[in-house]
Amino acid sequence: MNESWGVLWIPWVLFLAGAIAVLSLGVARLWARRHDRPVNSLVTHGVMAALSLAAMAGLSQGELAAFGLAVGTFRWSFLLLIWAVPTFVLGLPQLLGRRHRAPEGPFSLSPGQTILRVWLVASVAEELLTRGLIQTSLASLSEVGFSVGAHFVSLPVLAGAAAFSAMHLVLVKRMGVRTFPILVVTLFLGCVAGIYREATGSLVPAVLVHGLFNIGGSLASWTAAALGSRRHGRRKEEG
Repeated sequence: MNESWGVLWIPWVLFLAGAIAVLSLGVARLWARRHDRPVNSLVTHGVMAALSLAAMAGLSQGELAAFGLAVGTFRWSFLLLIWAVPTFVLGLPQLLGRRHRAPEGPFSLSPGQTILRVWLVASVAEELLTRGLIQTSLASLSEVGFSVGAHFVSLPVLAGAAAFSAMHLVLVKRMGVRTFPILVVTLFLGCVAGIYREATGSLVPAVLVHGLFNIGGSLASWTAAALGSRRHGRRKEEG
């Protein structure tokens, strides 16, 4: 990793990260075709994690702690649990709505699949790529950025967050304009996770924040589905 390149390093880092993301999705689609099944996110994120770790190992000559694979100064606090609230609140329209349709396709996961694929595997793999590879590779530019209240958002943090948000553009084909709020939320999540990563020197809090965002969204969706089922049951009894 040549930190002296400064700004010139940005396109190379983004190209490498983009190649990893494209290869991960490509391998998952090939696997799905070969086995005549839907794309499995475990394959996508498994390849993403493996390629990200390989790239980080190569750039750091095996010193993976430099990319956040260490505890650093991170210390657990129950205040971290607050990061499950934003996505739960964003799911309130589902709770307040009169109807809730069960998700379809890749979103129709059982609770067990959601915990494994979304809360755990996706959170780890996506953080390795964005806050691990991208943000760390641009660390020499950490003094460039802007302040939001008491927090400083550096260029590496913003680059990792923007890349993370862009990864969700794959949802446009299925969700159309409804993807826009997701892009905004993921950009915010990326900045929060990136600030934790930068402050502690560790990916651990970034993975935790990411997982908590996913948990909040899942809990909102499950609660809405449960309420919808109860309403449907009452209507059937009344009918």
